[in-house]
Order: sequence, then C-alpha cells, then structure tokens
Amino acid sequence: MGCAAKISVRVIAARRFSITSTPDALLNDARRALAGGRSADAIALFDRAVRQALDVRHAEALFDIGNLFASGGMAPTAIAAFERALELVPGHAGLLINLGVQLDCVGERDRAERCYREVLSRRPNDIAALANLAQLLFTQEKFADALAVYDRLVAAAPHAPAEIWNNRGVCQRRLRDAGAQASFRHALSLAPDSPQILANLGFLLCEQRRFEDARPLLERAHALDPSRLQITAQLLDLDLQLADWSDFERKRSMIMAGMQDIDEGRRQTVPPFAFLCICDDPALQLRAARSFAWPQLEAGASRRPAADLPLRLGFAAMAFHDHPVPRLVVELLERLDRTKFEVFAYALGPDTADALRMRIATAVKALKDLATASSADAVKQIRTDQIDILFDLTGHTEQARSEIYAARAAPVQINFVGFAGTLGAPYYDYVMTDATTTPVTEQVNFSETLLFVDGCYLPSDAQRTLAEPSPSRADYGLPSQAFIFAAHSAPYKIIPPMFDLWMRLLREVDGSVLWLRPMRPQAEENLKREAMSRGIGQERLVFAPREHVERYLARFVLADLYLDTYPFGSHTTVNDALFAGLPVLTLAGRSMAARASASQLTAADLPELIATSHDEYAAIAIALARDRPRLANLASKLRRGRRASPLFDMNAYARGFQDTLLRISHPVRR
Repeated sequence: MGCAAKISVRVIAARRFSITSTPDALLNDARRALAGGRSADAIALFDRAVRQALDVRHAEALFDIGNLFASGGMAPTAIAAFERALELVPGHAGLLINLGVQLDCVGERDRAERCYREVLSRRPNDIAALANLAQLLFTQEKFADALAVYDRLVAAAPHAPAEIWNNRGVCQRRLRDAGAQASFRHALSLAPDSPQILANLGFLLCEQRRFEDARPLLERAHALDPSRLQITAQLLDLDLQLADWSDFERKRSMIMAGMQDIDEGRRQTVPPFAFLCICDDPALQLRAARSFAWPQLEAGASRRPAADLPLRLGFAAMAFHDHPVPRLVVELLERLDRTKFEVFAYALGPDTADALRMRIATAVKALKDLATASSADAVKQIRTDQIDILFDLTGHTEQARSEIYAARAAPVQINFVGFAGTLGAPYYDYVMTDATTTPVTEQVNFSETLLFVDGCYLPSDAQRTLAEPSPSRADYGLPSQAFIFAAHSAPYKIIPPMFDLWMRLLREVDGSVLWLRPMRPQAEENLKREAMSRGIGQERLVFAPREHVERYLARFVLADLYLDTYPFGSHTTVNDALFAGLPVLTLAGRSMAARASASQLTAADLPELIATSHDEYAAIAIALARDRPRLANLASKLRRGRRASPLFDMNAYARGFQDTLLRISHPVRR
C-alpha cells in the first residue's frame, strides 16, 4: 500500500537557566541587528563576540541569539551559538535539544541523535528530547528504533497530540505491530478531520482485507484532500476489489493525469501494484514506482570472502506457503545445482505450515522465518548467511519490506516474479525477464538492468497434480453443452473495458457462460448487475467455489477457453490453465504485466492465441467458439506436450537460469 503520510513534529526547548546575566554588548548589538533584518551584521557581531573571553554568565545570551538565528533560517550560525554555550554550561538539556534540531536541519543526523540521547541519559522522560528523537528516527524510516521512542513518549505524555499517535501507528504498521489500528484510532479521536490519519487507518484496513470498513475512511480523506493521488488510487483499488465501477473513469483519469504531471517535490505517490491494473505505459509505470515512498539507500553489504563456487542465493518472499509466487518457484528451487549454488529462503511475513512450505523447506539449505524480525535483524541474518545474490519475490505488493533491500542485504539484488514491472529503486541491480515479456527497447523504462533468460522468464511447477477423480460440470452448476469462457483472475484485474469485451463474447456466442473465481458477495452481485446493464442475464455468470489447489487445477479442463485480463494479466493462473490443458487467449500490450502471458503462450507454442487489440481478441475468441474441433486440437496439443513444452521443462529452465546467474556473478566473487 505504500509508505503512509508523515506529520512533522519538532519541539524547541524553552530557556531554563539557573543563573542570570547581562549579555555582552556585541551579543546585544547582534540581537538588535537581527531584529532589524541585518543578518550579515548580526553574524559579524556574533563572530566577534564568541572570539572574546566568555564565561557562564553569557550562556543565556548565546541561547537566545542561537534561537534567533534558528528562527531566521541561519542554522550554521545557530549551531555555533549553541555549541559555544555548551562549552560554558556542558550538558544543558535545552541547549542540547535545540542544537540537535539545527543539526538535523543541516543533515547532521547522527550528531543530532547524540544530542537527544545525551539529554535522555540524564532525564529519561524529557518530552522535548523524546519527541525530537522519535521524529528524527521516523524521518529516516528507522521504524523499529522510532517506535521504541514513541512508546516511551506516549507513556510519559499520554495526552500527546494526534501527530505523535499517528506517527506511532505508521511505525507499528510498517513493523506489522498489532497496535497500529489502536494508535491510528486514538490519533483520529484527537484530529477527526485529518486526511492523513484517515488515510493511514484506511490503508491499514485495506491491508487487512477489511474493504467495507476502509471505504468510508478513505472517502472522507479524499473529500478533505482530493488532490492526493495515493488516496485516489487506493480508493480505485478498493472499488476494483468490490467490482464497483461507478466512479472508475473519473478516478482513473485523475490518476493518469496526476502521473503525467507528477512533481516529486510534493511527495505525491501512487501504489505501483494498483497502477499496473489501469496503465499499460511502461514510462508511467516507472514514474509510479519512483514516486512510491521508498526508504533511503543505506550502506552497502559486505562482500563474501569466498572466491569460488558455490554461490549463495537467497530467495525472500512474504510467505512460502500456498501462494501464487511460491507455487511458481518451488521446482526451480528443487532443481538448482547444489555444486554451484547454496540456496536459502527467507519468509518475511506470516507463514502457514502447509505442504508447499514443507516442499520448499526440503528444497533449500535453510528456510528462515524472519516474520517477526526487525528489518535490521533481517539484514543482519542475510549478511551473516553471506548471500551473494538476493531475489525479491514480493516487490511492490502489500506489506513489502523494502528496508531490507535498501540496506543492501546482499551485493546483488534482483527483482524476480513477484512484481511484473520496474521497482524504480537504485538498490535493485536487475529485473529478470525475457525478450517477449520485455523487449530490450524498454530498458529506458526500468531502473534495473534487464536480465534475460531464454524462453519465458516465469518458472513453472511441472510436479503439480490435478485432483482425481476429475470433477464434472454439474459439480459447479455449469451447463453441460454450453461454451464455457473461464476467467479466474482476481477481481481487481477486471476493469470495465475488459468486461465490456467479455460481454460482447457472450452476446456473440449463444448460450455461452462466463465462469469466474469466487469473490466477495458484494463483488459477485456488482458483476451480475454490470452484466445485466449490458444486456446479459446474470445466470450466465457462474462463480466457482474456494477449493484446494489440486481441485482448482482439475476444474480448468471443464472450460473451453480461458480469457486473460488486460492490462494486468493473470500470470500464475494462466500458467495453471495451460498446465491443465486449457487454451488461453491473451491481449499483449506494452508493459511487463501485459506481456507475461504472451511469453507463456509463445513458450507453449500457441502464438495464435496472442491478440494485439481488443477487436482481435474478440475475433479470435469468437472464431474458436465457432470451431470446436480446432479448439479441441489446441487443448490436445497442450496436454500432449505438457512435459516436453519449454514452458514446463524445468530442467532446461534451471540450466538457463543458472547460466544467467553465473554470467553476472563475477563482480560478487573475489
């Protein structure tokens, strides 16, 4: 969902001196010069004053003039004043705090942190020191460290303002702390009309799949701040999850126009994963990725001292249980040559102990659970394992842990499988793809270097099995003789132009049915209503139930043709359909997300099922529906060639994958 908005809080300490003194004439003159707007004279007078012999009596005057310089935006001179005063009254809390603020202003964050921590070493509950330290760590996206300080701050000051509670919630959300919702709700009780807090709580509820609860919060945030693209994009994503297209065109147009004119200085951002569903322009996708609130690039990883093979590979994902990405990569992990590679897997989010996870755990040298580890500890673990090449299998999807990659956990980091597009960040070296999915001419639209593998870049699992006995159409309420168009894509990938096209097919093919995946009741009802508004009876939309993987795979054989989505194709689902022997029709666009299915069809030797326009898509589908023998031949071809097809030949894929890694690895080895 992206990095939540941050509200700046900075506390300036008030004067607290136990002594009184009359400032030196030069300091007094400097203050008058500042009051009169003569900054240069003030600085000159100050410089003359601090070269004089000063004593403890001048500390208050230095404190005052330092604050005046700070108010005037003259941070370097303010720093000099506070430092000179600290020479006279070492350890003074107010001076240290205000010095820390000014050091932060000039980018000396480490020194600023030391100032605040020095105060807290003597006064653990100093509100100003806690607030400024928390904000300093927060702005550096050191969320674990910041949260520890925010916890101390709200304990010491339970009536802290909404901004404090909001920032605490942001930290908790990024660290997957269960207390995030309570922090946001408390912040909202203090500032009920804050669009930032409303949005942050809405984003959190979306991550928890509580779309109905999130919607009013995001709508209120949008009403208060209609110019913020991230809120608009999240609302559109929520609409698509529920198949509510009542405001689709307005929101989509607003987002597209905003991305055309995006100003990075305004901190506008659009969640790149959601953007893939509405945009097929790789240049705009790069803008969206770069706009996302990525953490700053931190220190690079230390290189592995070993000079020889095996290389150490790390595959990091939010989970390794039954999920589309692990289902694609599991056999690749099993087939990597252990004389050339040592393979580690890192689960960065909550995992489930199912059969797929057990299979992956058996395939790798170690599967390490880092779900509850801080990002710093996760980086430490990956570096301790001396990983040479780290694969990010998550990318810009929900609950991504980008801090790990920003810290350069490994010397080479690769965007692979989980996100079909550029990640727009400087700490990814490569994106793994193929020449069909990403023509070399698209390099300009990727921050990563294109790393090509032969054939299709998506791996497959040729060991998956279909349930026995095979199900029947009657099991799913499908007409026994009707032409069945299957479209088991996620609801957020179904957008009005594609649905219009599918309804056109139902009108052209008498008695045909559109067979969809299970969805939320509201989404199913909305799609039925949309069909009826296009002259198609709701009974011609059939929704499959939720089933275990083997049964889900077996049901594909009941359909006649799979309809892919555009511009965001159904990559794992397309792979499943082809493996089961169901021909797939896709519309190839320009972007990686819109071309990965075309790459799979090319590898399966079915290029005739790749359309390049909506009209061609419709023409191919209608022609196949009216030529059942030809369609049956395509299905038979898929089933006969399943084991020999380049798409499912994982021995060949693993060899090509390994050769590609060895080709790029020599900068890693020393």
